[in-house]
Amino acid sequence: MSVILQNGLLKRERLTFGVRMAHVSRYAQKIAEYLSAHIKVTRVLYPALVNHDGHDIQMKQANSGDAILSFDVNSAAHARPVVQFFKLPVFSVCLGAVDIIISFLSKMSHAALNAKLLANVGISPGLLRFSVGLEDTDDLIADLEQSLVQI
Repeated sequence: MSVILQNGLLKRERLTFGVRMAHVSRYAQKIAEYLSAHIKVTRVLYPALVNHDGHDIQMKQANSGDAILSFDVNSAAHARPVVQFFKLPVFSVCLGAVDIIISFLSKMSHAALNAKLLANVGISPGLLRFSVGLEDTDDLIADLEQSLVQI
């Protein structure tokens, strides 16, 4: 790819970044609120939630949340069917795409850590990380619901 084309793509991405972030942060907030009220979810990590320990700091540093959240379904045995039956997201370690991405932290990005180290950094066996994309939130919540009932 030529340098001129790359620069043009970077400029376009930079110009639309604020609009895209506003969009995905609204989606992530709605999803985090849904998950925090779900009976099968034991913990939601999203600093824009008012009950998150880092909420005050988040709101001092930004006017909203971001596109990434984590949620815990209590065990690896519970996380597997959630990932397996989830239809919309891409199953990946990469974050920040326009697609919804889900990753199983203890089995993917942090798989080299033993159980003690995982616990020390706050990663439980059932913790899933979610990068919100541009898909419709209602579709995503419906997909989340049908995967969570598999637990």
